[in-house]
Amino acid sequence: MARTPNKTTPPAEAPKLNEAALETLEAAPAQLVAQQQAMEEVLAAGIDLGRLEAMDFVATVANSAIIAIYENVKKSKGWRLLRDPRFGDGRQFQSLDDFCEVKLGKSYKRLRELTLNRNTLGQEAFEQAERLGLHQRDYNAIKALPAPDQELVRRAVDEAATREQVLDVLHDLAARTVQREAALKGELQDARDQAEDLAATKKEMESTVADLRKQARLLAKATPDEVAAHLRKQAQEAVEEAEAALLGEVRDGLEKLAAHGKEAGHSELAWVKGQLEQLMERVRNIAGRVGVELDGGNGTPTWLDAAAIPAAGTNGAAH
Repeated sequence: MARTPNKTTPPAEAPKLNEAALETLEAAPAQLVAQQQAMEEVLAAGIDLGRLEAMDFVATVANSAIIAIYENVKKSKGWRLLRDPRFGDGRQFQSLDDFCEVKLGKSYKRLRELTLNRNTLGQEAFEQAERLGLHQRDYNAIKALPAPDQELVRRAVDEAATREQVLDVLHDLAARTVQREAALKGELQDARDQAEDLAATKKEMESTVADLRKQARLLAKATPDEVAAHLRKQAQEAVEEAEAALLGEVRDGLEKLAAHGKEAGHSELAWVKGQLEQLMERVRNIAGRVGVELDGGNGTPTWLDAAAIPAAGTNGAAH
């Protein structure tokens, strides 16, 4: 019986590698790492994505909670990882301002104001102020106060039951601040005026000292005749100033006084005579100091000559 020949099986073809699948597998670890990093940044920002997507965040979360999320998001920049629901293409938020408007329901500027309000009063006082209904203008007025007065407002907020009670304290403190500022401005202006006066006096003194030094240098080199001429000039200037005063203010003042006494019915001539005699005596003293003898009344104007004024009787007493 003939044997059936064995059938040989042709060798199987070598399996082909799925290059696309390999590329996907190779990229998977990097994608997982990126996703993990993104989740860690979001969690670090304190954002509960499920909460943000599932509820009306603006209507139910208080300002203090919004501020906390705003600060965390701003610090970590986690807003960059969130999708902007205004677009259907999955794009992420392009700016913190957009995130604040869409997710937190407030502008970036408003959130900065709220943060400053919280920082000014402190967390507990800020929450109480929000419950009392303080307005932004109220917070601005508080910020304008000095630190000690801000502390008084904090206490008032803690103890107040209404916004009006806080405003009463705030108005009183603001009025006191205005008064203090006005007083300080007045003191500052006085100090500036004094500084200007001192500067002018100093400048004048420096000029006088410079002139005296200049004169001293000139006199040190001058001849006796030149020195005499210089001294005569100085004396002449002083005499002219005295004469101008005598013929001006002194004469006018005495004449007005004498006329008033005559009109009022009580003579002032005795007092006038006394003043002129004192003046003449001082002139004679000067003459004596320099060794000059004056002739009595010689060349003296009638109005300046005390002897020409009659002695006053009972009505001539000084008034």
